[in-house]
Amino acid sequence: MSVIDPAIAGELKAALAAGPVALFALLSKLFTAVPGIRTATFIAVAPDRTVTHRIGTSNPVDFPVGNVDPVNDSLWNRRMLHEQTPLIGDDGPGMVAFLGEEADGLVAMGYGACSCFPIVIGGETRGVVALLGDAGTFIRSVLDAIDTLLPIAALTFTFRGISER
Repeated sequence: MSVIDPAIAGELKAALAAGPVALFALLSKLFTAVPGIRTATFIAVAPDRTVTHRIGTSNPVDFPVGNVDPVNDSLWNRRMLHEQTPLIGDDGPGMVAFLGEEADGLVAMGYGACSCFPIVIGGETRGVVALLGDAGTFIRSVLDAIDTLLPIAALTFTFRGISER
């Protein structure tokens, strides 16, 4: 992990003190500043692990907070909740591989790549950071930049009640 820029550290301190909404806004700004990343969305896993729900996003028009999806045996749920490993689709076929028909809607919106990173705390997936961008976005330097931000994103999932629906 790289050292946090002092200005960003100051913004982070203020956002943590202000609460989850401010932290989502800052994280959205930081993730979408990574080259090629156009949308950042934060998804919580309900404590009973029956659903996931959107708790923050840089694009509330297309990805409204509050959307709920059931936990089932899909590839996405298996990878995020059980295997706890990222999924990266760096082009249309890659997106379809783990999103199925949902990828068609994202492509229609102009996205060409997506990735999902589980946030694991105490051995349990507490949430997911989902990133959307242009095809070919997820090169090594971009993944390295994302890796420096994921521990900061994990802070959002430590707020009391954040995973409640």
